[in-house]
Amino acid sequence: MTIIVDAYNFIKHISGATFISERNRLFWMDRFSDYVLLRNNEVILVFDAGPGLYKTAENYKNISIIYSGQRDSADDVIKTWLSSRHGKDILLVTSDREIRDFANSCNIVSISSEDFNRIFSDLMERQEKQQEQVVKTVYKTSQEEVQGLDELMELGSRYLVESELDKHYVIMHRAKNGKKASKQDKRLMKKIEKI
Repeated sequence: MTIIVDAYNFIKHISGATFISERNRLFWMDRFSDYVLLRNNEVILVFDAGPGLYKTAENYKNISIIYSGQRDSADDVIKTWLSSRHGKDILLVTSDREIRDFANSCNIVSISSEDFNRIFSDLMERQEKQQEQVVKTVYKTSQEEVQGLDELMELGSRYLVESELDKHYVIMHRAKNGKKASKQDKRLMKKIEKI
């Protein structure tokens, strides 16, 4: 799945700030980079403005960054990008109603910045807990150094811990307060399970 993020919209809604510092921007770029290593979804962050007059793109660690340039807005860049990927496995993250409506017209699922952050933060927190559990479950029973065996034991521990946490996570997010989900809700839930 590809997750395209209206980056300043996301950061501003999460932080409550009207001005985003370079430090804050880099923090979120690093956070999304860590996420890609965890879930292997493609992440594209789209920022307004940037270093040039025209749209530019760069890779930062393992995520894609697009700057709209001085002539266009991030909204324009996102709409153009979405229109060429009608119906693909994409999740748009923004609280901008106009862009979300446009995504819907392209048969692309969107989620608000706040809702995505709740799920995203929960996932990253679960990963930290999982890492702690893996460290606690791996016990070396001999002093012998067997690199392949050590790696295999750690992978086995990760799988056990991860599968238990994932079951809990999926069950928790499937509960819909007893209401029948709409088609749009069902599409969104499928994307949430991939986050």
